Amino acid sequence: MEIRVEKINKVFGEAHVLRDLSFTARPGEVLGLLGPNGAGKTTTLRMVLDIIKPDEGSILFDGQPMNRRIRAAIGYLPEERGLYQRASVYDTLLYFARLKNMSRKKAQVEAVRLLDRFDMVDRMEDAIASLSKGMQQKIQLMVALIHQPSVLILDEPFFGLDPLNQDLVRKLITQARQDKKTVILSTHQLNEAENLCDEIVLINYGRTVLQGSLSAIRERYRENLIVVEAEGNLQVLKKLEGVRKFIQERGTARLYIDERIEPQEIAEQILKMVNITRLEINRPSLNDIFLEIVQESGEAGP
Repeated sequence: MEIRVEKINKVFGEAHVLRDLSFTARPGEVLGLLGPNGAGKTTTLRMVLDIIKPDEGSILFDGQPMNRRIRAAIGYLPEERGLYQRASVYDTLLYFARLKNMSRKKAQVEAVRLLDRFDMVDRMEDAIASLSKGMQQKIQLMVALIHQPSVLILDEPFFGLDPLNQDLVRKLITQARQDKKTVILSTHQLNEAENLCDEIVLINYGRTVLQGSLSAIRERYRENLIVVEAEGNLQVLKKLEGVRKFIQERGTARLYIDERIEPQEIAEQILKMVNITRLEINRPSLNDIFLEIVQESGEAGP
């Protein structure tokens, strides 16, 4: 199911939280919705789910507005987790499956399958309240998956999970892509987005500041990155020829080097200018690109 978001806007009081936001999420792809805290990611997801209405713009699913059939085809993992604490694990899964119009028999089969996959069959009769936060997170994921949705909307799916279960979530997302499901993933873990996403939408102050396929974004920001840790005044490095962008965070500086300049030459000059404790030459990661773009858009203001 294709989800097309066209120029949505939202104002809460005097706060313009979303401004002309547009993107398309396609079957067989993972779209990453990224941005700093307060950028508007969760508000965007709630609009896609029709929990909040946009003031302007449209959200269409295969060309149609939200309806009961479409709603039943969506699996949603909210940022704010919430389960019925007194209910058992098994009854919780059956309850949410029935809300999505699954037959009781099919819901029972799928619940056991998911409990087995998440290694929680032995806890199926336990109350939700007796589970750790990590286990409750796993139940919340199962709730999003139990009705075998064609669309997955995941808001911070790695939060609260140990490394083993984070790996399970990665496999679930990868399998969803292979099964031609439409996946929208909101996460602050940019290494996960870099490994899982086909398309990226980076928003800040409710505006799109970077958008496109991950391959195109990497090509656009293919210049070398020099990371320097040193004692003394790092600001002197920003005047070096070939430094396109300079970002300093305390005792660490990031120098984005024009791709036409040999980074080794810049590194040799740096060694003569400051007393370094660490120097690395890399290609910018998605996190590096994120820092650069968010700083630039932050300077522009809301």
